[in-house]
Amino acid sequence: MRLNALLDAWSGWLTLFPPAHAAALGDLLLRLSPLFEPLRRQAGPQALEPAGIGDIVARGSYERLLTSEWALLDAAPDEFLRRAANGELLFTGPEPMHSEESLRSIALFDAGPSQLGEARLVHMAMLILLARRAELAGAQFQWGVLQQPGLLHDELGAKGVRLLLDARTLEAADAAAIEAWDAALADASDCWVIGDPDAARPHAARAQVALRRSWLDAGLEVTLTQRGRSRTLALPLPAPADCVRLLRAPFEPPSKAAVTRHGSNAHSLKRPPMFSGYGGWLAAGMVDGSVTVYNLPASLRAAPGRPRNGGKLPHVDAIVAAGAFDNAFGALAMADGALHPFGFPGRFFNKIGKATLPLPARDEFEAVPGALRWAQAFFLRRETGSVFTEYLLVLDKTGRLVCWTRSSQKRGLPPVTTEFRVIAKHVIGAVQHGQRLLFAVGIPGRTDAYILPAGHDKPGHLLSVTQDGQRFLFGRLHDWTASNGMYALQTSDTEWRVGEGLHAARIKVDADHAVLGCARRIDGEAPGLVVLEQSRTRIALYLTQQRITLVETTEPIAQAAFDPLKNRLAWLGRNSTMLTVRGLADAQPLLQTIPQGDAGANTARDNDRYDDAS
Repeated sequence: MRLNALLDAWSGWLTLFPPAHAAALGDLLLRLSPLFEPLRRQAGPQALEPAGIGDIVARGSYERLLTSEWALLDAAPDEFLRRAANGELLFTGPEPMHSEESLRSIALFDAGPSQLGEARLVHMAMLILLARRAELAGAQFQWGVLQQPGLLHDELGAKGVRLLLDARTLEAADAAAIEAWDAALADASDCWVIGDPDAARPHAARAQVALRRSWLDAGLEVTLTQRGRSRTLALPLPAPADCVRLLRAPFEPPSKAAVTRHGSNAHSLKRPPMFSGYGGWLAAGMVDGSVTVYNLPASLRAAPGRPRNGGKLPHVDAIVAAGAFDNAFGALAMADGALHPFGFPGRFFNKIGKATLPLPARDEFEAVPGALRWAQAFFLRRETGSVFTEYLLVLDKTGRLVCWTRSSQKRGLPPVTTEFRVIAKHVIGAVQHGQRLLFAVGIPGRTDAYILPAGHDKPGHLLSVTQDGQRFLFGRLHDWTASNGMYALQTSDTEWRVGEGLHAARIKVDADHAVLGCARRIDGEAPGLVVLEQSRTRIALYLTQQRITLVETTEPIAQAAFDPLKNRLAWLGRNSTMLTVRGLADAQPLLQTIPQGDAGANTARDNDRYDDAS
């Protein structure tokens, strides 16, 4: 890798990184390095007693007169007096008992919650700059983490960077940790603290690099204090995707997007793609009436699995509800006055004709076959002892969440019982996470979030918001516990309440925009709304005071979907029908599927209209 000549001083570090990462990190180093003063040695105190003979000099105390001069006094007293009068006598020059102190430079990093996100990029740069500064002065360099008192590391290079990035924590350094550092650093002469400007720091840390978010732009404000002098720098940051890659996989190069090609078939634009509630899979409809299920790679470095196409769906025009479940696409169709579930990954709801269900009364379940937007279907299962149970749940168009339950006393036997029940009414949002269902109920003046794990008859209460809403979106599904979890509640046509637990902010979105989900782009960032704008060429993250572009395309987006489990986006191009899947903070797609030959041109009749709503 060929580096800019200005970066030669840190070439030993930057060559550890892929070229794209090295360029982004090198820019930070060039901007930050002028703030530092060099590390200088300090002389120790001079003792009264000499440590030895350092030289022969023409002046000095007669106690240090050379022995040969004393011999001259005995042999030729007059010559001795003449030489003494003329300053010609010779003396030993003392070596004073002092030397320059051995140098040791120490850097302490605040890995607490105020330093999550982009601030850790500056931590990485400071590790490199302070290590190089100590090297130039011939000093020993060690580093530690404020939240780990007394533990100092000598590791540098790739291992040191990984240790530093992995040290992040949600706890701030308390008084006990600072006191422990005071005891450990009693003899430190050059000690730095890098982190929150308002956090406590050890007394020995006389130098500081304070980091805070800039009020004026998306960068950081860096204040360096050394020897009583402070300097402040407005530090611009690399592109968001570069920031994320540097923090998540600093030493691994970004890989190319996995691309698959279809033959004579192309994606339908009538409905958006569907992410699996189990993670790792995506289902997309095709123009011939079939559904292709894609195995998504876990990261940019992984290869995708082979897509599956189960052939044309039976009763495709009569489908009421559908969903994706791992490598399966399950649907509920209506025909001849009955409901026909098929394709679900269990034993009891997987084949047409085998699992026919009677159609409930209209006041219990509203079936709308063939609609542009299918109702959401969910599938749970549980095995307890010898009883094997499956649950097919549907959220219908009127907000009823209903469930069909089928059980068998032994694995492999046909079901012996079938039950239907209405779980909740006025449901304004639901999402599946593994073997549990999260849903929200809106009533005048209040919105409640619930959890229904497989095998439980009654849902458990999670969260109450004292405000009624039109729509509820769940975010960061792994974090949803009692009274906590990221969510977005639509309170009017243009206003949303977005936050975690009882702490939320208000975000306004134009009524013509389509809200896909709620998420945070990177750790430490406030939660926001993932919005497909009216232009259909831009997907952005809407925060309270900021709009961050996530996707910008030249081809209009026909349909888009967001996965709150893996923080991924999927969208279909209006002209090419190309399907693209990308992580929320990634610059490159995880997967792109491109129709081959004239497949895109053959979709005109099928895609002459589609649902613009998200």
